[in-house]
Amino acid sequence: MKQTISTRELKLGMYVVEIDRPWTETPFMMQGFLLQNPEQLRAMQQYCRTVVIDRARSLGEHYSAKVVEEDDPRRLPDGTVRQHPDITESRVEAQRFLKVARSFKGKIHTKRLPNVPRIRREDGRSRIESELLYSAPIVDDVYRALRETRIAIDNKGAIDVDTIGGLVGEMAAGVQRNPDALLWLTRLKRTDQYTYDHAVNVSVHLMVFARFVGLGGEQVRQMGLAGLLQDIGKIQIDYELLGRPGPLTDEEFEHVKAHVTNTLKLLRAHDSFDPEVLSVIASHHERYDGSGYPRGLGGMSIPLAGEMSGIVDTYCAMTRQRVYRDAISSQRAMEALNQQRNTHFRDTLVDQFLQCIGLYPIGTLLELNSGEVGVVIQQNQVRRLQPRVLVLLGPDKTVERFPRTIDLLMQPLTAAGEVYRIAQALPPNAYGIDPTDFYLA
Repeated sequence: MKQTISTRELKLGMYVVEIDRPWTETPFMMQGFLLQNPEQLRAMQQYCRTVVIDRARSLGEHYSAKVVEEDDPRRLPDGTVRQHPDITESRVEAQRFLKVARSFKGKIHTKRLPNVPRIRREDGRSRIESELLYSAPIVDDVYRALRETRIAIDNKGAIDVDTIGGLVGEMAAGVQRNPDALLWLTRLKRTDQYTYDHAVNVSVHLMVFARFVGLGGEQVRQMGLAGLLQDIGKIQIDYELLGRPGPLTDEEFEHVKAHVTNTLKLLRAHDSFDPEVLSVIASHHERYDGSGYPRGLGGMSIPLAGEMSGIVDTYCAMTRQRVYRDAISSQRAMEALNQQRNTHFRDTLVDQFLQCIGLYPIGTLLELNSGEVGVVIQQNQVRRLQPRVLVLLGPDKTVERFPRTIDLLMQPLTAAGEVYRIAQALPPNAYGIDPTDFYLA
């Protein structure tokens, strides 16, 4: 329930979704946020005259639920509105979601849909499910383009940057429509090759981050292209060296660091290649304290986009299984990033990334206070600690034959009568779960 008001009427607890000027002309780094302190309120009143607030995402006295019509199926006979799905509804939702997710399993390439401007929901599908079906073939094409890029480099041929740029543009449009769905696809489309998975993972996460801090559509696309191509120079690095589990010698590490220079040389061979994208790639391993490479830049001399790319690259590397390092949970990765505030990365950007992705992003395995284990299938943009969860294992850690979804925002009760809450985030493959048996492909 959105409402346009004067900034003089703004109060703490209101959720601002639109302002009367570009976000980049204000000190606010995100598009849409909850007013939580007087400093934010004063800054908003200084820069804007009118704003649009969302009552359904505001807190306290400023909250207003969406209007429920008299014939709405959520209204119960006594006139009250059902607060969360019952077991039957939640199981139907879970089965529908699993059907969509499993439709990708074992498929090399799915059929592209017409390039329509928006996603229409059919057969009761949610927006995230519809976006999954629409964008999955695009991500397939991105993987294929990466494989063809490797072949071209091996054969000393030209990289098809136009095709890759066009595909990234399509992914960027998907991020604008539904960032959660594109983040899900980075899970659904995993392969057994870390290089390709990491490239797509970084590209999508970087576009989601860029969108969150208020960058324009073209900048979002540029960030996605940089994330996808920033490591292609590793193709020219000895594979055994990249996958070695033990420490590298100084000479070997210098050889690995050369992948940044290698990447820039490969892309600069194309006269028309975007210099803004090259700038991001050139600086994604630079660090705030000057400890990075290749130029040892520090502080504000590192381009904002390059530092954002470095944060995303670090996060994605920590949360994926590698030959020499086990994947860790998103929560632990965020804690690790938090420890690098004002050393490797400036604190404000780390804070923004944490707000963007949240402690429990899409695809995170969770253990609930009931003992059940589930996976996050949808974020709550206001209350990030209360996502929608697909239950995979029961309290005794046996497989749920009839999975169901739990919306933690609605405060459903466990079998013991307690409100469901998250006990801990889990690393991938916790409790022996094979993700491909449930929701990954």
